Amino acid sequence: MRRTDIDLLRVLLCGGVIFAHALLIFADEPRYHLKSAVPDAMASLIYAFLRPTLMTSWFILGGWAALKSFRSRGPAQFARERMTRLLVPLAVGTITFGSAIKYIELRHGIDIGLHGFRLVDPIDTPFFTFFPHNLAYLNRVSWSHLYFLAYLFLMSLLMLPLLSWLVRRAPPAGMAPRWTVHGPALVMGAYLAVTHGYWPYLPNLIHDWANFFFFTLCFALGALVAWWPGFEARLRSEALWLAIVMLVAFAGVRAWEDTTAGRICVGLLGWSAFATFTALAFRFRPGESRLLTYLNDAMLPVFIIHHAPLLLIGWAVLTVPMAVWLKIPLVALGGTAVALAGYHWLIRPWPAMRFLFGLSPAPGKNAANRAAMAAVPGE
Repeated sequence: MRRTDIDLLRVLLCGGVIFAHALLIFADEPRYHLKSAVPDAMASLIYAFLRPTLMTSWFILGGWAALKSFRSRGPAQFARERMTRLLVPLAVGTITFGSAIKYIELRHGIDIGLHGFRLVDPIDTPFFTFFPHNLAYLNRVSWSHLYFLAYLFLMSLLMLPLLSWLVRRAPPAGMAPRWTVHGPALVMGAYLAVTHGYWPYLPNLIHDWANFFFFTLCFALGALVAWWPGFEARLRSEALWLAIVMLVAFAGVRAWEDTTAGRICVGLLGWSAFATFTALAFRFRPGESRLLTYLNDAMLPVFIIHHAPLLLIGWAVLTVPMAVWLKIPLVALGGTAVALAGYHWLIRPWPAMRFLFGLSPAPGKNAANRAAMAAVPGE
């Protein structure tokens, strides 16, 4: 049966990622492609909540969907499907939209890559002098937000033994014990404390192994949720308590930030937010509809496309005398509108374009893609 609550959660989380990217332009996090000269306190506060909650939820949903996909495919077909659904759009998005993002970044004196984060002298060359010649140099290309596709592919392969083990075993009957749904928050917090993860956040694998394995842990927990119905049911029943943990943990993140205590709070926050979000989506789950199906099919292309136009709009409004809280929705909605238009007219009707963006050949037959992706992430 179609899980419309999960479909709804994906759509809302995707919208949250786009909003988070708009916030990042004005937040106090320095590691971003485009930055306002003066950070905004409210944008910083909201982004500080969205970053750990969105990313944790994305990767947990990634594990949830991976187990669903694995059950109907087996190891070899599952691995081939992941290559097609994740690596092809990763390459297409990095070459095209990643080049535009890198250009915007360098024009503003910022360079984020395998070396990490640094400030550089801004370039002043026209875009079509920069592109496509930049493709010959690794440090002139950015996978930006598309790191999610690379991470999801790698952890899907790493977790093949776990997925195989789970599908061969029947889950325990009945409701899971209460401690089982509170334990993951403590494990996640302890992991970040021991590995000094989460800060700084540079998702390039070389400087991000602590976070990569943290997200792999989230992926494994998502597979567990999908395998054990009693665990998911208990998770929803404990949502009120976990929502309280979420609020307290976020206060701890803001109070302690880049410390051991702050990292423990990040783990508590990520898991408790996922539980809260899934419980709310289940409580308000919609019926099946054309709109929900359309939006779920559009998610991966929208995720790939939105970031470049969002940054271009952000670049255009940075110096406009307008309140920040008018600029942020303008940037987020503008990036979303361009991405949806690109999906609707340039990708959705054309089988070749659908393949390049990780979709099944025909509109309305994209259940395989939903199972492959589970969600679409952000920074």
